[in-house]
Parts: sequence; structure tokens; C-alpha cells
Amino acid sequence: MESDLKKTLNKNLVGQGLRNTSVDLSVLKYYKQYAKTYADIHNGIVVLSDLTANWSFTFMGAIAERLYLSSPNRKLEINSIWEDFLLARIHPEDLAVKHRLELQFLDMVKKVDLKERFQYQANSVLRVKGKDEKNMLMSHQIIYLDTSAKEFPQLALCCYTLLPETEDQQGNKNYIFNQVSGDVYLLNKQDVKDVMSAREREILHCVRGGMISKDIAEKLGLSVNTVNRHRQNILQKLRVRNLHEAISIYDKMYKQEDTSS
Repeated sequence: MESDLKKTLNKNLVGQGLRNTSVDLSVLKYYKQYAKTYADIHNGIVVLSDLTANWSFTFMGAIAERLYLSSPNRKLEINSIWEDFLLARIHPEDLAVKHRLELQFLDMVKKVDLKERFQYQANSVLRVKGKDEKNMLMSHQIIYLDTSAKEFPQLALCCYTLLPETEDQQGNKNYIFNQVSGDVYLLNKQDVKDVMSAREREILHCVRGGMISKDIAEKLGLSVNTVNRHRQNILQKLRVRNLHEAISIYDKMYKQEDTSS
């Protein structure tokens, strides 16, 4: 099934019409530099495929070490639009889904207005065999690049970057993530709640109820200056411009706690 899908994709991507065209060399140079920069910054693997020449340029970030891709195997150029050295490591089920998605993606973008075609990308989550034959979770993105030519598509960009295992197992969406080691640092919700002091939260409760600084000062036994200082601290800590925005952020941060109190 996967092989048939790949053959269909190959036929659609490198048909005879495209073989009779070529990508402007200045455009190709620009996107090669972009691909290299992306791989370096995101520590991933980027494949720039020239569909008119059935040729690919690959750029390896630090993740290549975890895939056991030695320096000699990190070929810059491939005589194919397929990065078989990496596709061979993808779980068969995920690879079949990837190819089906790409076929659907190509068919879809061909039907939209030319100016809009380059606004779309297809995303897949793949299990990729790494060290000790263990699967790593990787994100795959494919986009078609604007070459200002009438023929479409001429260039495709595929980006592979590491995902944390928790992305798939626990659905955690808020984290700090090392793109090479895979280490994940989850959001500390208690730290978020501790951003504001109890007094600041109390004052913001009063502001939310429509009270002005003078009224708040009388209610809490504080000076007006102290109340105003707390109000200013609230704006700075929540990085907002006014108390209306502060209240909106406050409600999102403390909604659950306020409901139970």
C-alpha cells in the first residue's frame, strides 16, 4: 500500500511537464540557504526537493547524531525527490499515513488559487527509529515553495524535528523542549499562580468589582498610594497595559480557584 502511494505521489510530483522546466538558480540558492538555516536553528533535518530535476538537497542539524547518521552518510545531495535514508526509519503505519496525507495535500493545493497555494502546509507526527532501535517521535512538515513560475509545484520543503514523548502520551502542550536531547520541562502551574501576591490578587478582586483606589484603600486599611503601587505592580507582572487586560488574564489564571472559593 505504501509503495503504491509513493509511486502515485512520484508520478504526480515529477511528471513529464515539470521535467521540461527548471528552477531559477537564484531562487534555488535562496531556498537552499533557508533550508540550511532552518535545520541549524531547529536542530532538525530539512530536505529541499527540486521536482523539476528529480533532485534533493538535505541539511542536517544536531538530531542527525541521535539517528546514527554518520558524517559520510549525511549526503548533501540526493539523486531523487525522496529522502529514503530517513523514510526507511519511519514506522510503516506512519509512513503510509504520511504519504496519503501528502497525496491529499498536493491534490488540494492544486485546486486553490495560485497566490494561496504557498500558505498551506501538511503536518504529520511520525515514529522514527533512532538509537538502540527505539522509536523517537518526530514532527514532519511539508510545504511547496513559491518560485514565481507558472508550473506548480517546482520545489518542496520537508522539515523533520524532534517532538517530546509527552506530546503523544499525555497531550502536554505547554513545555520547554530540548530539540536534540528530547528533554521536556513542563509548565509549573504553581509558579504561574504565585506570580501575584495575595494582596495584589485581593486588590484586583476589588477592581473587578468596580471599586476605585480610594474605596479599596478604605476597605483594606491601606493608603491610596499603596493601593496605586499595587495596581502598577499588577500591570508589570502580568505584562499588560491596563487593568481591563489584567482582569482578563487574572480570570484565566485563577478561574478554577475562584470558582471553588
